[in-house]
Amino acid sequence: MKGGFGVVSLDREIPFINKTVNILSLAPLSVLPASHLVQIDAAHAAGFDAVGLRLQPGMPTDVDVMGNATLLRDIEQRLDATGLKVLDIEVFRVGPRTDIRSMLPAMEFASRLGAKYMLCTSVLVAEHLASEEPRTVERFAELCEAGARLGIKPMLEFMIYRSIGTIEDALRMVKLVKHPNLGICVDALHLSRSGGTPDSLRKVDPGLLCYAQICDAPAALPPASQIPVEARFHRLYPGEGSLPLLDLLDALPPGIPLSLEAPASHCEHLSTLQRAHAIARCTRDLLQAQSTNSGGHALSKGISAR
Repeated sequence: MKGGFGVVSLDREIPFINKTVNILSLAPLSVLPASHLVQIDAAHAAGFDAVGLRLQPGMPTDVDVMGNATLLRDIEQRLDATGLKVLDIEVFRVGPRTDIRSMLPAMEFASRLGAKYMLCTSVLVAEHLASEEPRTVERFAELCEAGARLGIKPMLEFMIYRSIGTIEDALRMVKLVKHPNLGICVDALHLSRSGGTPDSLRKVDPGLLCYAQICDAPAALPPASQIPVEARFHRLYPGEGSLPLLDLLDALPPGIPLSLEAPASHCEHLSTLQRAHAIARCTRDLLQAQSTNSGGHALSKGISAR
């Protein structure tokens, strides 16, 4: 036994995409401000297959993990003990003045952990200048090239309050960058809040959609100033809201990994483990409904009651 978790699988090279099985990953935003180690333990206990790791601070409560060698070692050991894979690392802002070299330590660490994707966003709308777009394209191309050397694919996430705000914006950037090592991560909330629909995805090259982020939300669009707040704190668990999640799953490539990103303020009284179990339970129900609608094919590998 290692770390009290029993028999350990150290194989992090299992393919992330299976035609009939969705790898399920617990995103850090779902359980923040839980530490990386608490997140890993909760994901393991709730039956997730993988986790996403926040290696680049994006919120005031985020820890500068890359500056803590002891924590990096502990993360690696805890992943080995639980057998969990790392689906992605986050969150990397890319703009015209981004120093891609500063991201390399996190990317190298992630590569050692077996992570396949890194989640990227663009600058805020207020910071965007159209004249600087060519430099942003160059930075994305530089990042894609660095990622290719490490076996990590940058995944562009669009948000309506950022310069790359819609699925159409993301597709345009992919076309401008012209690098095969760039994909698009569709977040169910951001797709809805940017005016997109599941049908918007049916026109997208499936090869670009390597994994997706799943949550739920009310149908009503909040005021523009509150959309970032909703995204960071006030989402719902799958099945609790009105987003067309079954249609979304149907529009996505079959078997792609699903990252459960659902920071839910209405559940903040729950422990990290309780939140992980709640997300797992809601996701099981959603995937069971999708499985029934599609003729009974198994779509969930790892989330099981424990």
